[in-house]
Amino acid sequence: EARQLRQAEAASMKNNRKKKEVIDLTGDKKTTGTKKNKTNNPPKNTVKSAAAINAGNAAASRTNNNNHNKFAAQKNTLDQTHPNVRLPERLSNKTKEEQILRCANRVKPHVMAVDTLLRVLTSVRNMPDNAKFRIIDRTNGNYITFVRDTPGAEDMLLAMNYRMISCNNELRLERHMVDEALLYLGISALEQMRMTDEYKEGKRLRGFHAEMRRVAKGNGSPDVQRGGMTEGETAIRLGFLSKCPKEPPEGRGAWVNVQLGDVSENIVGGSVKRRFDGDDTLEDVLNWLGGSYGNEVLDKIRGTRREWCLCDLNRFPILPLDVEKHGKKTLQYLGLFPSGKLGVRLSDDAWRDRKEGSDTSGGFGIHGSARGLGAASRSMLH
Repeated sequence: EARQLRQAEAASMKNNRKKKEVIDLTGDKKTTGTKKNKTNNPPKNTVKSAAAINAGNAAASRTNNNNHNKFAAQKNTLDQTHPNVRLPERLSNKTKEEQILRCANRVKPHVMAVDTLLRVLTSVRNMPDNAKFRIIDRTNGNYITFVRDTPGAEDMLLAMNYRMISCNNELRLERHMVDEALLYLGISALEQMRMTDEYKEGKRLRGFHAEMRRVAKGNGSPDVQRGGMTEGETAIRLGFLSKCPKEPPEGRGAWVNVQLGDVSENIVGGSVKRRFDGDDTLEDVLNWLGGSYGNEVLDKIRGTRREWCLCDLNRFPILPLDVEKHGKKTLQYLGLFPSGKLGVRLSDDAWRDRKEGSDTSGGFGIHGSARGLGAASRSMLH
């Protein structure tokens, strides 16, 4: 009996183990009793392909971007974070009169833009039926140079009821949109801008750069080489060059560059350079400059008039050099060694009218550090 009881107990335990093996934990009703639980098996080590790795990284990146966008959408606005800050109103939302006056004030330093706008508006007022004056080609070279990129110039035309026609890249003023009151206001505002100091200074600079272009044409141009320079001018230039020291060989000395006018003007032939030794003087540089461009440049730099000035462009702010006071100083003392960059600029009233021995700075700042080993300070060069 005991043996039968042990056999029955063993059979019962065996049946219980079989029942546990057929328990379906996945909820799949098709699982049979012969299947074993695969969750007890250890996972297999599989190697992922590069495409699978890239796809996973892309999915993770999209998820991060979505979370970032949700966070950014929840950020507070400027009105919430700074309730007392008020942005200025857009110019296009102001009245036509205020737009015209403010645009005219912005454009006043730009001489050619003021003159061009005044000529256009005057032509429209005198001949409003002529479509030639009411259509402006935005691809025109003069318009691109003097009007399109000038602050306030094109905005003033838009305030005059010109419309932007994108398909033809032009500004057009329809005949029924011509407003005589706006034209009168715009012309009056531009005429007043011609009386300002900014416009007059811009006019002087434009005339100065015109002279610089004329002077630069004599620097080795084909016309001069074909005999355009007189014998007297040739003798004067050769006399200046005969006073210049011998140029050091390549690899020695310092390069000295001289630029006529502002670099942004892109004056053809307005830049020359030569090597000098550190113990050469400023007078040697002036003789070389006279041999390159003639005595006109030196006459306007020297003397009591001093219409033009020779400036050290490597210093900030730009330092004008008194060529009469420092003509015998070496380039190293003046800070033009081991390299020098000089420019011929238009003198302002203070520098032109300064008398010998005066302590005034001539409108240029006297503060600044010395440039180069053994160079004099900025205050000593005034």
